[in-house]
Amino acid sequence: MGDELFDQNAAETTEIIGEVSDAVTEVAESVGASFAVTEEAPAFETPAYEAPVYENPVVPDFAPAPLETGNILNAGAEVLREIKARVLELDELKVRVSDLAEKQQTLDKEIGTKQKSMDSEISSVLTKRRAEVEKSFDETIEQTRGRIKNVKAKRDKFKGTKVDERVSAETADLNEQIRGLKQDVRGIYSREHISRLFNNNYFFTMFMPDGLGDFLVILLSVVILLALPFGIYTFLPETVKKPLILVAVYAGVIILALLIFTLIFKLVKEKHSEALKQAKLLRDKIDRLKKRIRKMEKSIRKDKDESQYGLEKYDEELSGLEHELDDVIERKKQALSEFENTAKKDITEEIRARYAEELDRMKSENEAAYRQQAEAETKIKSLSLDISSKYETYLGKENLSVPMLDSLLDIIDKGNAKNVAEAITYYKNNLTGTV
Repeated sequence: MGDELFDQNAAETTEIIGEVSDAVTEVAESVGASFAVTEEAPAFETPAYEAPVYENPVVPDFAPAPLETGNILNAGAEVLREIKARVLELDELKVRVSDLAEKQQTLDKEIGTKQKSMDSEISSVLTKRRAEVEKSFDETIEQTRGRIKNVKAKRDKFKGTKVDERVSAETADLNEQIRGLKQDVRGIYSREHISRLFNNNYFFTMFMPDGLGDFLVILLSVVILLALPFGIYTFLPETVKKPLILVAVYAGVIILALLIFTLIFKLVKEKHSEALKQAKLLRDKIDRLKKRIRKMEKSIRKDKDESQYGLEKYDEELSGLEHELDDVIERKKQALSEFENTAKKDITEEIRARYAEELDRMKSENEAAYRQQAEAETKIKSLSLDISSKYETYLGKENLSVPMLDSLLDIIDKGNAKNVAEAITYYKNNLTGTV
């Protein structure tokens, strides 16, 4: 804000200077023509100018110029010293404004950094405290859920045992019938001297099929038989892999399979045809009884009535644990609500209080620097206008610098000129090398 005010003042000053620039040129030309130098002036060396060292000086009060200045060009060293004092004052004010603007920029950055640090700490602490509140409740919730899981596992295991006992009890008669029928089948095989190797489902499916399932098994067996030669051929060495070898393998496998099938058919199926029919009838009855058992078992396991299994103690324990879990979850909600509505605000205020003193100090310094800059810029504006209107018209802007004023004062002090006009002429002649 201070820089904007300074730029506005400088613009207004430049406008005034532009209005008097033509007059300055005319006066300077008339002054140069009115003074003649009759002697060769001694060589003049412009004294070196050293800028004043400025460390937050107190801005001097503005002292107005004398009411009766007359023609400044006819004045002597006193007027030049007065002008120099005003130019020095203006330079010091400009340095003051620059320092104050830089100070405001530094304070703005420091305030922003401190504010970010405070906000970051607030966010971090709130996140941590909330997580701590949640963690304590979550641990209790997980423990309770783990206990519920264990009790349910024990309950399911106990129920499974009771269901198995019920299935065994309710299917005991059917299982007893199955055991008797199996004994009868073994007796037939024993009396007929038939190997037990042929007392299996696959034998009866292949040689005594009586349903769609049996014919599907036969079809699958044929497919496997046809694929078997190619599988054998794949594992043969590359040196013997030829089309004729593949044909030979196919022929060998098929012939061997037909030979085995024929032998079993002749020596077992035809020779013991009646005994195998009796065994088949008994096996079919066994299958029907097994289907009844599976149906009864499925019905028992789907039964929703658990009163006969003695699960009351497990149910009571589960009910207590679930009530405990609901209570912990509700308490967690209340704790988080209290955190959001009360603790969060208190924590935020506590952290802000720790930063408040330093932030207020920096903001106060920043505001003071802004006010001081505004005051200095007001003085710069007033002093610039005063210098421009009272001195620049006679001397020109180029002669209103401290080094130039020091040079003119040095010329007068050494007796090389009596007034300002002569000092300017002397300076120009020595600067250009003219007499």
